[in-house]
Order: sequence, then structure tokens, then C-alpha cells
Amino acid sequence: MNDETTKELARQTSGVLEKAYDDALHPSAVSIGDTASLIPRTVGVLLGRWKVWVVNGERSIDLAISQVAERLEGVPEERLCEPAPNVVVPAIQQLSYSYDSAELRRLYVNLLAASMDRERRGGAHPSFVNLIGQMTPDEAKIMAWFAAGEGRDYMPIVDLRLVRTDQIIKHTWRPLLENYTNVFDGIVEEPGNVPLSLDNLERLGLISEEEFAIDEGGEYPRLEQSEKILRLKETTALDEGWCFDITRNVYRLTRLGKRFVECCVA
Repeated sequence: MNDETTKELARQTSGVLEKAYDDALHPSAVSIGDTASLIPRTVGVLLGRWKVWVVNGERSIDLAISQVAERLEGVPEERLCEPAPNVVVPAIQQLSYSYDSAELRRLYVNLLAASMDRERRGGAHPSFVNLIGQMTPDEAKIMAWFAAGEGRDYMPIVDLRLVRTDQIIKHTWRPLLENYTNVFDGIVEEPGNVPLSLDNLERLGLISEEEFAIDEGGEYPRLEQSEKILRLKETTALDEGWCFDITRNVYRLTRLGKRFVECCVA
């Protein structure tokens, strides 16, 4: 681009800007000036929260790095190693999305720490990064319960349903409450979403629902006599030929789930 062309572009640009400011003084016309000032303001508003996200994301990464250092504090230096790129790169990237969740950040920190320990890096599976990215903070708390829940890898649940009284084998029913447990009341932020969270953790392959009961401490009777179950029975009108029925099931950690707990939670 020669000097003459540059001067001509500058002259034209100057003319457009003068016209824009002139239009701003004449509201009866289509205002280029208004448009020129409106677009930056609108874009600024729309992207304003993402500026905060970038700043907070960087802070989250810095905080996570310091927490990884604390997590590895007692590990001998000869055991420390560089983490695998397919673990550390996506983990750091996703940390910026989880700046407002200490629960999710803790999972990433534990995963990164395991990936930097020669004796534990074999358990730091790359898929764990994506699993954490598809979990809510409450689901992180549920997985933490398995890690601290009296050393158990299972959790009793019950389903409340309506069944026909004329069927010996109950193959016709209407669900009232599924995957119910109250062990997370007071632990999670949204107790009403626990059944959905269990479905999601099962979808991720971390837990599986099995149709048999394990009752070593009378937990099923406590669930069946819980306030929520009793209230549903009281407020549900029974049609003729139907009655209440409760099935006892259990959620168990899968092999993948156990490895995830060992690496990212425990």
C-alpha cells in the first residue's frame, strides 16, 4: 500500500467519522454516530461477565496450582514427575470454568497431584478430566460421600410406586418416587435433584444401580418410614385395585468409580 492510498483511506475514514458525529446531532436521520457508540456499549455489556470469568479463571488456576503443591508436600522429590499432557492441559483449561466451585476444583487438584506422582500416575486416567467436567458440585459431594461413607462402595435406595393388587408378579405399576435416599440431606445444596444426580453419575459410568438389597444397619426401614415417603402415601389417592409398593435397590461404585474415588476424591 503506497502513501497516496494510505492518505486517501485516512481522508475517507475522517469523512465517515465527521458524518457520524454530524448525524448524532440530527435525530431525525438514521444516526451512524448512535450506531457507532451503541455497538461497543452493547458488546461491552454482553461480554462484561466473561471479563470476570477470565480473571476469576486465572485466579482459579493459580489457586489450584498452590493446592497441588500442598497436596504433594509430603511426596519425596524423586517421586515427582511431569504430568501427562492429555491430563494436565484439559484439566487446567476446565479449571477456569470451575472457579466458583471448591468441590470441583478439589477433584481437579487431586487428579493433577496424582498425575505428578510416579507411584499414583497410573491411576490418573485421562477420561477423569471429562468426567469432572460433566459433574455438578453436588455430584462431587456425592462421590466424596462414597470416599468417606464408612468405607462402603454401596448406597441403599428405594422406589415408591403404585401396583395393582390383582397381580402376583407386579408387572404393572405407576412410579411415585424413584431412586430415593435421604443420606445427602444437609450435605448437598439441592436435595431434590439427588435422583437426577444419581442418574448422571450412572450415565458417566461411576456408579450402577443393582436390583438387590444390602441392609446391614436397618437403613431400608428408615428410608421407608421417612417423612417424604409417609407424606406421599398420605397425599396420594389410591384408585380401586391399586396399592402402595416399595422396592429396595442399591447403587454401587463401578470399577471405574472406585478408581475415580481413589484418584480424585480420597
